[in-house]
Amino acid sequence: MISLECLAALDYMIWLRTGQRAAAALACAQPTVSRNSRKCLEVFGLELARKRSEWRLIGDTELINLERRVHQKTRWERNLKLRLEAQHWSAPGLDALDLPDWQRGNFNQLDYEQPVALLGDRVIDAWICSEPDAPVRPGLSALPLTTMPMNLMVPIGHPLAEYRGAIPWEELLPYPVLPLPHGAFPVFEGVLERCSLLPCPEREQAMRQAPWWGKRTVEEMLIGYSSPLTLHAYGPGWVRLEQQLPVQVGDVLMVHQEFSAHPRTLMLRAQLLDHLTVLAADHPDVVIHRNVTQPITNSTSAN
Repeated sequence: MISLECLAALDYMIWLRTGQRAAAALACAQPTVSRNSRKCLEVFGLELARKRSEWRLIGDTELINLERRVHQKTRWERNLKLRLEAQHWSAPGLDALDLPDWQRGNFNQLDYEQPVALLGDRVIDAWICSEPDAPVRPGLSALPLTTMPMNLMVPIGHPLAEYRGAIPWEELLPYPVLPLPHGAFPVFEGVLERCSLLPCPEREQAMRQAPWWGKRTVEEMLIGYSSPLTLHAYGPGWVRLEQQLPVQVGDVLMVHQEFSAHPRTLMLRAQLLDHLTVLAADHPDVVIHRNVTQPITNSTSAN
């Protein structure tokens, strides 16, 4: 067994990415985080290494994950502060939400690999992610919060800005598109591919042959996409097209299955739903899943 403080130091370092953030979250000095992290690594015979800006444990993690399971159960049962992470686009306004029982993460996850690993290894206790790529994994529960459409976005002055109604997908080929990390969101990426909205050699050729090429910047001709709750991220220089992607998106609360009906999960979900209801007040196309308590299954995760 290792103390809660020692394992927390290592896990906070991995989760929050820096010793400085870990020390602030744990209300201790940064040397204390480093000392406790090293002790934890020595006890379990592990090493810590960076991979694509994220910390990874090198070695056999079976014992440390068993210890994490015990410590996580202690957090839930003894009313200790729990750990919450969120995707970058799932966290609008969450900083203003009072969640005294939860330690907030960086709230800037841009793919699913790291937060899925953190949740699966019990480094974090809950994670707010997005459909249609909410992972369906054994032992994890996905509790839906919202469902909403995804519209195309273009800068003001874009040739498509005044377009009304549906636009044939092939007419979008001569314009650059907002990049997406390859493989990070396979379901959503598949939708973009079917709609000819991924970077590709054909798009590059069509752009170079377009009337705007050489006269306008790529940024002025960009095509993006946004849900109703992330429109503000684009700022006043962008407009939302009537064109919608053939997919429903939304926020999902992920927890371990054993805690899906825990009073602390239910309270967090209620707080998030209240917050999202306020954010969606001016957006009638956002559905709030207040009465849905069943986890998402394979049949509903890729709509």
